[in-house]
Amino acid sequence: MNEVLKIIKENNGNITFKNILNKVNIPRDELLDIIKKMKLDGIILQVGNKYQIFPKDLKIGNVTITSNGRKYIYYNNEKISIVSNFLNDLILNDTVSFKLNKDNEAEVVTLIDRPLGRMTCEIKEIDGKKMVIPFHNGINFKFNNKILDTLYDGDIIVIEVIPENIYELPEAKFISKLGRKDDPLIDDVAIALNYGFDNVYDEEYLHELEKYPTYVTDEDILDRVDYRNQHSFTIDGVNTKDMDDGVYGEKLDNDIIRVYVHIADVSHYVKPNSKVFERACDKTTSLYMNNSVFHMLHHIISNGICSLNPHSDRLTKTVIMDIDKDGNIVNYEIVKSVINSKKKMTYPDVDEVIMKNNVLPEYAPFEKELYILYEAALRLEKRYVNELGKLNFHNNELSITYNEDGTIKKVANKENSLSMKIIENLMIAANETVANWFLTIDMPCVYRVHEFPNIDKVNNVIDSLNKSGYKIRQIRDVDNPKSMQNVLKILSGYEEFPIISQLLVMAMQRARYSVDNLGHYALGLPAYLHFTSPIRRLPDLLVHMMIDLIMINPEKITPEYLSEVTDKLKELAGHASKMERQADMAEAIAERREILHALARNKNAEYTASVIELGKKVKLRVEGVETEIDSHLLNKVFGYDSKRKRYYDRETGSHLKIGSKVLIKITSVDSINDNFTVQILGMPYKEEKKKVLTK
Repeated sequence: MNEVLKIIKENNGNITFKNILNKVNIPRDELLDIIKKMKLDGIILQVGNKYQIFPKDLKIGNVTITSNGRKYIYYNNEKISIVSNFLNDLILNDTVSFKLNKDNEAEVVTLIDRPLGRMTCEIKEIDGKKMVIPFHNGINFKFNNKILDTLYDGDIIVIEVIPENIYELPEAKFISKLGRKDDPLIDDVAIALNYGFDNVYDEEYLHELEKYPTYVTDEDILDRVDYRNQHSFTIDGVNTKDMDDGVYGEKLDNDIIRVYVHIADVSHYVKPNSKVFERACDKTTSLYMNNSVFHMLHHIISNGICSLNPHSDRLTKTVIMDIDKDGNIVNYEIVKSVINSKKKMTYPDVDEVIMKNNVLPEYAPFEKELYILYEAALRLEKRYVNELGKLNFHNNELSITYNEDGTIKKVANKENSLSMKIIENLMIAANETVANWFLTIDMPCVYRVHEFPNIDKVNNVIDSLNKSGYKIRQIRDVDNPKSMQNVLKILSGYEEFPIISQLLVMAMQRARYSVDNLGHYALGLPAYLHFTSPIRRLPDLLVHMMIDLIMINPEKITPEYLSEVTDKLKELAGHASKMERQADMAEAIAERREILHALARNKNAEYTASVIELGKKVKLRVEGVETEIDSHLLNKVFGYDSKRKRYYDRETGSHLKIGSKVLIKITSVDSINDNFTVQILGMPYKEEKKKVLTK
């Protein structure tokens, strides 16, 4: 590397790869790797086909895309707005050099790296000519015409693009034909593949899978605490098949509630250096979208021996917590265990018991334990909210129900029911407890961190809301989550809270994984990690593996070994954070496409939309998806208050602001570009009935 750096310094800005290759005694592929590393490390910069020393005023970041399609530079764990003619050509995870302008916006200078790999393309015949249209916009490549001759309009294919030089047009390698664009679930499979997920397993993986057991043996339970006679159970979604967690609660003296959180002991089966673990390290998360699941661990493992299926012995790690009346965890223990879940419960059924006092016959034997766990969750919530300042943003996740033919029946916001809150608080407590244990014993692990927000970004959102007609005090101190909590409490009284809440979420830092304990701002916790979902998340599995090391193989723990382990955990934490963003993106795209298909079937129908941004462009959210119109189009249906610089409804005098509801009509749906257009009809009135997506 030093030799290459010296040559570039001597010819700063005026030397090509070919020139460097002629001057050094380094094989071509090895030199490519050296130069790539120097570019990613910010040592050199490639402009066109020439190299120079990396300018001091430039920075390096990665392109991230929000669920609504907005592109940002991810730098120092912050999202920075992009203002550049590069914008349309950038795709998720591109590494770029950029400089900050006076408004702290990113002006992209060069593309440094584009980790493309495999992607899908659609074959389209336009005016008699076949075109290869890639899933991602902004990507160009050469494609073999002989292969193109064997393909037909509507074919979905898989290609691999590995550019040696990001400024040269790469050759696309044909991998396979995935199917036809009208095949069932082809959209889900294609989207997943383009973001790094699939349900494809090689022969070596499948051969290893054959060795996995289907039941727990006597040898497995040696040296484990036996909870098989305990009345434990699981509470999950109606269709959940990979059940990570079981729970049980009992009352002790002195008004203490003892809670048992049993988590599937996946690390007993999935071992380091195995093909199963290697693939888990690549995928890092299971991807759930629409009606499809792309597993981190093969379903034989995730739905089988590792799933806490009812009436089956299962190996677990159990966190036992004693919770006092104020929600403090006054005592805890972490043990390796074995359980036999007595019931697979569902959220809707538990809500019937807790919320409506309607005890279904099969739930009667568990009624006492359910109410004990409910009380424990209330105690925990009290401490999290009142003492620690936990932030309760509105849940803007969508719940989509389908007709028998697979078309959308209804789109609604996902409700955080009481039963979900019970499990959420118990899992937060278990994760908090394990994080504190790692800190106490001073051992490395992967934390789930959520850093303090940028106060300027938060106040910019508040300023925009105030200009729109709200009256909210700006935040002076973000160090304490209670400052943000107070704002949310005030805003929760507004009908528009779901929209406003989401705008504030977007001003927050994004939670991520790190070997450094940086605390969790939104939960108000000094230490937090993910332990409770090792079936579907790699960081949880890594935490389990570290527990095994401490409990089972303490003789391995040397300073040298811990240093090596910490480096590996750091690498995997970064990759898991990246893959989490890609999974979120894939889910959002799949969800958007499904909803747009439904909107296309009901073109010219009327809907109620929410205003999420006011400016030169007015952004609207309709049935959970976003679009925008030019603000001058509002003149057709609204009056304009020049003094307040706001539009108003001529019938009622109500001013249009962020969060306002407007009545719209879908005018067109562009399925190719995943977009749609609308016409604003006015503000809805009480007598107006909102149309549903399907009849």
